[in-house]
Amino acid sequence: MDSRNRQQRDQTDESPHLRGWSIVSLRNSVRTPLCPSDVLLPLCINFAADGADIDKPKVFFAGFAYSGNASDVETNYPICSKLDVGAADQSGFIQTNTVGFFKKNRERFSKIDLQFGLARPEDTPLVLALAMTDEKVLPEEFSNFHKLVIQLGFELLVLDFHEKTVEYSRPIYIELIDAAREPFSNDQVAKRVRKMIQGEDSQLFTALADKCESIKIRGKKQCTLQVSKVVVGEKALPFLSEAYKQAPKVYAQAVAEQFGALLTAKAGVALLPYAKDGLNSKMSLRFADQSVVDFKIPAPTFAVDIDLKGFKKVLSKSTDAESLWIYGAFLGIRVYEPDFQKVFFDAPVKYGVSKVVPASQKTGVDEFPVVSEALKGAFVTAIEQIQKDPNTRTKVIKKCEL
Repeated sequence: MDSRNRQQRDQTDESPHLRGWSIVSLRNSVRTPLCPSDVLLPLCINFAADGADIDKPKVFFAGFAYSGNASDVETNYPICSKLDVGAADQSGFIQTNTVGFFKKNRERFSKIDLQFGLARPEDTPLVLALAMTDEKVLPEEFSNFHKLVIQLGFELLVLDFHEKTVEYSRPIYIELIDAAREPFSNDQVAKRVRKMIQGEDSQLFTALADKCESIKIRGKKQCTLQVSKVVVGEKALPFLSEAYKQAPKVYAQAVAEQFGALLTAKAGVALLPYAKDGLNSKMSLRFADQSVVDFKIPAPTFAVDIDLKGFKKVLSKSTDAESLWIYGAFLGIRVYEPDFQKVFFDAPVKYGVSKVVPASQKTGVDEFPVVSEALKGAFVTAIEQIQKDPNTRTKVIKKCEL
């Protein structure tokens, strides 16, 4: 018998809260214990889901979660995690908005039968979840105004709750750029973050709407791709924010996720999440009910290694009024088959952006937002080269397309 159909103990609960079930809605509604081996697995509870489509694979909606260790959520997501504090809905601000979007847009998922009830033991173990993976706030000062860049990373995940494995992910990166005469306060930044993720027309849910059609169950012979290794070179460290200087592994994960988001957007491949601990290939998710579940990330068919060799700045032009600096990002990109170490693509990539510094600027240049822009340009250039290479396109990209 397929392991996905293993029987689990049938538990029931008639609480009205369960009628709009998701993994994260169980904190106050389940009164009887769940399966002893899977305390965090609400799929043990019996519910006859309405509107099932027998022609499509059934996938249950799991809600919103933060990626990473539960103890690090407030540190890694200081703004978004606080949005839930004092939220009118007990489930939390982001969870409530996420559930609302998926219910309203259920029909957009044309390749799966998306369900919001509780699964019966004989039902599929597959669930769909939205996980947050990155939160960056990049302020930048110019001579007479202040620039603000906010970058938020998410992954739309298909998970197997029986096997506790990640089937694949679709990374999503959204960015807001703003400017003002005065520095942005913490409250102003929080309001902009809220605007990015609240409502049908927000950046997050607009991006999600574009991904709905592509979500499907990966075939058994479907190949997968993963950013498996990120090396942050010594020449990159001086340009990073203080937080990333203290935690280069966290920065490496942000690098992997941004590259993955751009790769899936341009190539539509089945991507596995980056595992920052290398051999410990697990993804830890903390759901809105505070439950934490670790999922194993399976070995990919193909892998990408990113060697961020460093950043560099060069003075291009200087006058009494201003200075023009060129900031460059330098990478090495390698695409290969891990089992046999067969290399399909291996090339250096570089990309530069300009930065004008007025002589009247009173403070030093915050260089991290500038090199972040250069890095994104290098990623786009690398992906274009990968797609143009006939060998990599036919033997890797095509095999991983969803």
